[in-house]
Amino acid sequence: MQAIILGQGNPYLKNPYLAKLSKVLDSAQVPYEFWIWSRDKQARDLPKVRVLLSFGSWGGGAVNALGYALWVLWLSVRVFAQPRAGVYFCSRLDAALPCALVSTVRRCRYVFLDRDKLSKSYAWPAPVKRVIEGLERFVGRRAALHVVPGDSRTQGNDSDNVRVVRNTPHTDTIARARQLAAALPPRDGRLRVLVSGLISPERGAKMMREAIDACAGKIDFVAAGRLLGPDAQRLADGLGERYRGIVSNEEALAMLLDSDVVLAFYDPALEINRLAEPNKWFDCAALEIPFFTNPGLFTSAPFEQRHACFLADYGDGAQLARELLRIDADRSLLEARRAGLRQLRYEAWDTAMARVIAECAELAP
Repeated sequence: MQAIILGQGNPYLKNPYLAKLSKVLDSAQVPYEFWIWSRDKQARDLPKVRVLLSFGSWGGGAVNALGYALWVLWLSVRVFAQPRAGVYFCSRLDAALPCALVSTVRRCRYVFLDRDKLSKSYAWPAPVKRVIEGLERFVGRRAALHVVPGDSRTQGNDSDNVRVVRNTPHTDTIARARQLAAALPPRDGRLRVLVSGLISPERGAKMMREAIDACAGKIDFVAAGRLLGPDAQRLADGLGERYRGIVSNEEALAMLLDSDVVLAFYDPALEINRLAEPNKWFDCAALEIPFFTNPGLFTSAPFEQRHACFLADYGDGAQLARELLRIDADRSLLEARRAGLRQLRYEAWDTAMARVIAECAELAP
């Protein structure tokens, strides 16, 4: 079997999911190549990466809407032109739709890595949402395997091609992160709080910035990840060198290991956020690092029931600041959450994905 991984952006820095997938393919000795839409301004020499489209930037707007149309169209042409390419691993709907369309004309074997439901990610007008839901069902039905991150994404889908692979860390990534964390300089004893991943309006950028301002000098904040919106940019500017930019998955986990608590908020007004299966939650579960999230998310129930996380109302930066200062004054609260996290046991991502890869190899000609 040969694999071609379709997705957006640098797969080693911007996309921990695809970086983990490449490690599993390496372990299974499956040859692979990334076909990507590059939305970064700087060119990079990346191993096993072929840039099919270089256009636009990160964020919304008409230019990027055009970019999506060009990406789907060009990817459809490229997939159609390579009938013996192997098995396509498609990151999200925009990458999987071309394979599904080609499969109506000739054989095209693909795995739908359905990490985020586009139909639930925005407040679409009802007719638009129904169209997108129809496309998602069409793509999911025609896939050889349909991989979702949790049981919350299987409701209403009784197809026998669905496989659940939770957003847990890769075993090797954890080992490397522990090595990197051990080499970090010693801390000053203050409570360290990590902000990481996508820092955006829908992920609590404003409330986190307000909490950072309110706790200035009392709590040590560090951050890494992609910035979207003015609040995210102001947050990073305020942290100065303590904002590390975009880092690898191993570096992000090393920063997590070197922190006391992580901030992971999701605007519950968005349906996709109410069904969130975030990497950060499962990273924290694997490494026993407590995290903050907000009420109103269906999928946080296992963490809340075991008192394995802290809660702050979404958008309430003042409440978050008070809670952080309370934890700073009583560090036993951290140990109580660690005890809750120890009650949760999730399979390593590479173990679960290795089964998917093995199943694909059996299905491949």
